[in-house]
Amino acid sequence: MNKILVGIGGNLIPEGYSSLQDGLDAAIEMLEKYGIREVHCSSWYETSPVPKSDQPLFRNAVFSAVTDANPLQLLERLNDIEARIGRVRTTRNAARVLDLDILDFNAQLVDLENLTIPHPRMHLRAFVLIPLQEIRADYIHPVTKKPIISLINDLPDEQEISRLLG
Repeated sequence: MNKILVGIGGNLIPEGYSSLQDGLDAAIEMLEKYGIREVHCSSWYETSPVPKSDQPLFRNAVFSAVTDANPLQLLERLNDIEARIGRVRTTRNAARVLDLDILDFNAQLVDLENLTIPHPRMHLRAFVLIPLQEIRADYIHPVTKKPIISLINDLPDEQEISRLLG
């Protein structure tokens, strides 16, 4: 089994759902049907868009899980879940109903045309690192070799993030 870390988030209410959180919860419920099991999710966080824009705030979390899929199969499965929730890809960093990003895959380095693992910008994003620390305080970035607390300490101050209660 492959150990994975995935970032989940969105900032638009998907069609057919009563709230953004309902859409995110539906995506998590679909994971097992795609062979993604033993899901352990962080708390949810409200975060400002990165890069800064006038988009609505995002809701983000990170989950760990296991899968028998290889990295490309996992990417295909996550993209299918995004599409089922209603994601339509437009421009980079556009507002979206759901985003599922592979952050880490067995601490391996993957560099393919359409997939880079670890996620190439994860170490720059509070909305990834702070929820990740909650579920994997021992995480060491496989490229920078820095522990997660160091990565968090290196973050720029302008990224707003607050943990949602409940």
